[in-house]
Amino acid sequence: MKKQFSTKLFGYSKDEVDRHLEYITKDYEEELRKKRERLMELAEENRRLKQENQEQKERIERFAEQERYISRALIKAEQRAQAIVEEGQRKAREEYEQINDEKEKWKNKFREVRNELLVFEKSILSLIEKFRDEINYYTAKEISEVILMDENDTGKSNVSTFSRMGDAEAAIAADDDHSDEEVPEIDEIEEIDDKKGKVIA
Repeated sequence: MKKQFSTKLFGYSKDEVDRHLEYITKDYEEELRKKRERLMELAEENRRLKQENQEQKERIERFAEQERYISRALIKAEQRAQAIVEEGQRKAREEYEQINDEKEKWKNKFREVRNELLVFEKSILSLIEKFRDEINYYTAKEISEVILMDENDTGKSNVSTFSRMGDAEAAIAADDDHSDEEVPEIDEIEEIDDKKGKVIA
């Protein structure tokens, strides 16, 4: 910035020069103050950016640590899941083999029981046939004995019938003999009752 001074006897005007110097000084100080404030603002901005940068670094480090932890956890989970799957497959194979063994045992047991039932059925049929023959034999024998007893009873009943008929005829004859005896009159009976009453009195 150029400044023209008025001239006097011994050079430039001292007052004008002083005022100009004072103005330049104030302008410089004002500019210097602004620059200082700007420097302070920049320093504060720089400090804030450094702090944010540090916070970002720490956050990134935490995220990285969490990522590593998650990665390790996922790897362990996959390994655990694989181990569980393999263990489940192994147990499933063992149970399948055990079930097949049990199934085969039950098949053999069923065959044995069926054979035993067939043998038992044959023995039962044989016993039934034997009992049937014995029942037929004893039934025929009992029928024969009943027939013989009926024949014997028929002969005896004829004899006893004749005997009973003779007894009946004898009883009738005895009644006829007693009918000839005298029967007391009614007056005689009343007289006897009166005598009995007097004796009792």
